[in-house]
Amino acid sequence: MLAAGASRRMRGADKLTEHVRGVPLLRDRALMLLGSGISQLVVVLPPDKIDRADVIRDVKCSRVINADAASGMASSIKCGVSELSPTTNAAMILPADMPDLTSADIDALLAAHVMTPDRIIRATSSDGVAGSPVVFPRALFPKLQALEGDESGRTILGQNHEMIDLVPLPSTHATLDLDTPEAWATWRDKS
Repeated sequence: MLAAGASRRMRGADKLTEHVRGVPLLRDRALMLLGSGISQLVVVLPPDKIDRADVIRDVKCSRVINADAASGMASSIKCGVSELSPTTNAAMILPADMPDLTSADIDALLAAHVMTPDRIIRATSSDGVAGSPVVFPRALFPKLQALEGDESGRTILGQNHEMIDLVPLPSTHATLDLDTPEAWATWRDKS
């Protein structure tokens, strides 16, 4: 789970410590993932946001500090993939700011991966808009490790579009992220 971003568009607030369902978003997302069928949870954190580490202190996960978080998303992806067990056959990349994803959504993606383990599994909204999470098979780990700067998994998706299987999730679960105070206000009004 990628949680090393700077929250710049929050104008001083940290989106990952904003409360949802009574707890900070980062904790909520980690607990949601642990309630699914994933075998290992790796949370990539920045070096300068101690509050994030504090909210998951007692959560059963690997916490990885990305000392190079300011360089862009690629370094966080590399940190997370490097932490995976050598027997791991796929990596699910999930931004931590997606409040509507559920354990059932994660399990749907895992089930699709089990059916086609050599394919990329990408979540979409119910109307087909591509989003996150994305499951990358182990064969693509070297490509994930070769990303640079602000490249994300989208680079690899573009290079390997013929390998992608889309899995629709309910509503906007796969596309809604909360990056601004306005997005948070709108989401809270609808919740």
